[in-house]
Amino acid sequence: MFDIRICSERSIGFTTIFVLVTFALGCPHYNSGVPAALRLPQLKPNNPVAGVYHNVERNESLFEIAKAYNVDLQHLAEVNNLRPPYSIKADTKIFVPGASQQRPVAVSQKPPTEELRVQDFAESLAWPVEGKIISEYGVRGGIQYNGIGIQTKEGTPVTAAADGRVGRVETIGEYGKVVLIEHANRLVTVYAHLKEIRVANDQLVKRGEIIGTVGTSGRVETPSLYFEVRSRSKPRNPLFFLGRRA
Repeated sequence: MFDIRICSERSIGFTTIFVLVTFALGCPHYNSGVPAALRLPQLKPNNPVAGVYHNVERNESLFEIAKAYNVDLQHLAEVNNLRPPYSIKADTKIFVPGASQQRPVAVSQKPPTEELRVQDFAESLAWPVEGKIISEYGVRGGIQYNGIGIQTKEGTPVTAAADGRVGRVETIGEYGKVVLIEHANRLVTVYAHLKEIRVANDQLVKRGEIIGTVGTSGRVETPSLYFEVRSRSKPRNPLFFLGRRA
């Protein structure tokens, strides 16, 4: 997870007025949802995460597992990188974040109601590049990976996943050249390992507009794009927002 500062103290007054006016007009505003004091100019590396692997028994559903462990159903689906229709098979393992030990699961014959089902926001964001996914979102070896890695040719244009405002342009350690874009409804997308950047701070961009090119900046061995999605300051699985591939 990471936090990035996007406003200077000199712009706080203008930003406050902008937000108030926008709110009054009933329009969405661009805001990562992170308090200004916490927007640090850095990306935090992938961190160890506590939890257990639940051994799926016959007839257990993802909903019932989430209920047994008292964890968010949506988060459980995303952290395990599940695909529609989000069914799980017996004798497989599901990582349950935050759990300290396995728990028994009560199996019900009734399907969950619509509001308790996993949500998929497919195609709400456009793919920033076409290529092979070489690193997935989720937990591997006890480490939470907050984004995906997409391998493609060096110099390939990288495009904005949706309309938004450039919140930060910076070179950040192992992530290299980075662009952060803030979108409506407190959604944020991050593009890292860029070769070159073609946008500037506070610039408005359109979905599909070129913002840079794929490179090897930062700590990466082959040309690839690191892509991260955050909603209300929390990392989300990008594949739940992008158009699903076969």
